[in-house]
Amino acid sequence: MIGNVARLIFFFGLFFSSLMLSQSKRNIQEFKDKVAANSELFNTNIDKAYLQINQLIKESKTVKDSISEMRLLERKCRYFYNKNQVDSLIIVSEKLQKASYEYNNIYYEAMANVYIAETYSQNKFYDKAIFHLNNAYEILQKDQSKTKKIFYAKANVLSSFANVYLDKNEPKNAVKKLLEEIKSGFELKNHKEFAQFQYLNYANISNIYALYNMDSAYYYAKKSIEIKPSDISEDKSMIDNYTVIGQYFKSQKDYKNSVKNFHEALKISKKIGVELNINNIHKSLEEIYRENNQKDSADFYENKIKQYEFQTLQSKYNSLQEVISKDTQEQNQLSNKTLLLWGLSFVLLIGISLFLYFKFKKKKTEETNQNLHETYKHLIGLIQNNDPSFMFAFENVFPEFSDKLLKINPELQQSEIEFCALLKLKLTTKEIAKYTFIETRTVQNKKYRLRKKFEIPQSVDIYNWIDSI
Repeated sequence: MIGNVARLIFFFGLFFSSLMLSQSKRNIQEFKDKVAANSELFNTNIDKAYLQINQLIKESKTVKDSISEMRLLERKCRYFYNKNQVDSLIIVSEKLQKASYEYNNIYYEAMANVYIAETYSQNKFYDKAIFHLNNAYEILQKDQSKTKKIFYAKANVLSSFANVYLDKNEPKNAVKKLLEEIKSGFELKNHKEFAQFQYLNYANISNIYALYNMDSAYYYAKKSIEIKPSDISEDKSMIDNYTVIGQYFKSQKDYKNSVKNFHEALKISKKIGVELNINNIHKSLEEIYRENNQKDSADFYENKIKQYEFQTLQSKYNSLQEVISKDTQEQNQLSNKTLLLWGLSFVLLIGISLFLYFKFKKKKTEETNQNLHETYKHLIGLIQNNDPSFMFAFENVFPEFSDKLLKINPELQQSEIEFCALLKLKLTTKEIAKYTFIETRTVQNKKYRLRKKFEIPQSVDIYNWIDSI
């Protein structure tokens, strides 16, 4: 009898353990599926994807999935790199480096060195950047598996070398590194993989050629667009391609096509959340509008440039402290004289940075009211001129307006959203009729239909209701 009970307990325990193991496997698979979905989202909207990453990192530690943990940390690095937030990039890249040591992973150790090199390069520590890139390449050389993952990692190192040479203002050396990377692509025998690899490389090299050879830049940008696989969504490379083509037409004084391509680049940038090099587009547009005596448009982009440079200054100031702190730790054997020089330099840099920070802050405060008035004036000017860039400029000022309207009524047409934008600017019925070349009665009918779609009570002023969105 006791033997039967013991056997029953044994089989029950075995069944329970099997059940728990099965459940654990399901949890791990569900987690991996979430990480894969986040990767897909990252390619189309990095801001939304980023909001999920910290929680996913916590889950990766819970299920003890070290590969996913490092993959997510590397994804955070890419996010801060694309956002040009160097201060955050150096912190996360060091976390990735620590995790790669802990889990003994060559690939992510190399990638951590690549991102650390980027932070050094942007702070003008070029020798340090090259040291970390050489370190990354040596780490990858230890891997004898010759997998595609290692192949792509080596390609990333070559791209980063090109970035360092760009920061050093040596574009011709940067091009040499990218030509080396393009040549390595012939190792890929799969046609689709080859096309995807070179699509990115052609976009990168066109971006660098734009600094000193516009004909070559235009050639590679067009070539990148031609070779782009159809299943790849618009990404940073397409931003670069449209920007380069815009610069090419600008150099030819074909301003219509130039502006058109710059706006295409800005549209993708806004859609996917990548802001790297966006200020170059703003500067080009400001120059074009200034040259064509379109003061309102020129002033609009001048303000965008100032805002971006202010944000970048803050980020670089913070990252500089991190870089100097890290460098000090690595150079503990420096002489007291050298350390004193570093200290004085650091104090000087802080002083300059704080001076610029407060100068920008004061100027920004003084210009806020004036900028608001000028922004509204600029938007109304675009409407009066029937400028197709009106909605893009409007959504730059009110980035969440369209999304909020669609949440209230997902069936809204684009023309109705644009009409709501006119109401947001407080244009009267007569003004809307005049600027859009329609009858005042048509404007009133449109207001009536919007009231029904949004279920706005008659007792509520439609302008006040729209203004609250």
